[in-house]
Amino acid sequence: MKALVYTGRDRVEYQSWPDPDPRPSQAVVAVEATGICGSDMAGFHGRSSRRVPPLILGHEVVGVVRSAPPSAAVRPGDRVVANPLQSCGRCDACRSGRENQCADWKLLGMDTEQGGLAELVAVEADNLTVIPSDMPAERAAFAEPLANTMHIMGIASREDAATTLLMGAGTQGILALMVARHLGYPRIAAADTDPARRELARRLGADPCLDPADGDLAAAVRRWSPGGVDLAIEAVGVDATRSAAISAVRKGGRVVLLGLHDQVSPTDYATVVRNETNLIGSFAYTRRDFAAALEVLTKREVDPSPYSRTMPLQRGQEAFEFLSGAPGATLKVLLAPQGERGV
Repeated sequence: MKALVYTGRDRVEYQSWPDPDPRPSQAVVAVEATGICGSDMAGFHGRSSRRVPPLILGHEVVGVVRSAPPSAAVRPGDRVVANPLQSCGRCDACRSGRENQCADWKLLGMDTEQGGLAELVAVEADNLTVIPSDMPAERAAFAEPLANTMHIMGIASREDAATTLLMGAGTQGILALMVARHLGYPRIAAADTDPARRELARRLGADPCLDPADGDLAAAVRRWSPGGVDLAIEAVGVDATRSAAISAVRKGGRVVLLGLHDQVSPTDYATVVRNETNLIGSFAYTRRDFAAALEVLTKREVDPSPYSRTMPLQRGQEAFEFLSGAPGATLKVLLAPQGERGV
């Protein structure tokens, strides 16, 4: 088969690669398209210790089942989307429905699990869900990133979130905005340094849309929401945005942290303690979150596909370099064996 192989820092190459040798529990999927995730970008730039070349990246997979175990619920010819988070199913976390906290979780395109930026990929058959034959790949591929968002919003809880700040209007920030609007969050502000992303957030219902470079972001937020916001979702993961999110929430407010760019950040814990600020981490998603994400996509209650672009797998290096620059309003680039669509 042909695959896009991560061969070294800032380099992927279109190569011939052995076809998958599936485990007894796995199905083989002929890939229609695979989205490039922010974690793939971290691997591409050499910032992921669990993505070591040579490796096929990619875990946001849409495709058609080529082969499956006899006992599997999916059959050859089924059009499917993959839940790439493979949990053990045996630990306490898995048994209680917290698969994202599994003691032995695996992900496609990481460690020894070859990913979906290829013509074929092996996936645990139980992690495949059949999708409508007419559902565009550009929409279906958002199931995995949107599952992260559904998990975030489940943690956030809108009951006492009259005002919400989204730190970062990239993929996760915009998905959080779309879901928050769908769920009825009343007042949402967004902050991003990219004018194209701020404009997209504005079109999707955030007001105000702030540029952190304009000055004291927390002060601007507090002018909009006196005393601070009830909820801040930090979707960047760098020192400045984490600090700004903590400074922008009211006393007793919540900060949901999901950005993973900087592993360690200085924190004003004295303010966190005095204000009884709730700092909550959000990692990945559960099977329930994945199913909820796929449901809203199928019903088109949330549809980020207009902000995606599909490029041929052969142009993978170009796609990664595009995302490394200033992709603006493009939330997702998908790579497919052939074809180009989208913004």
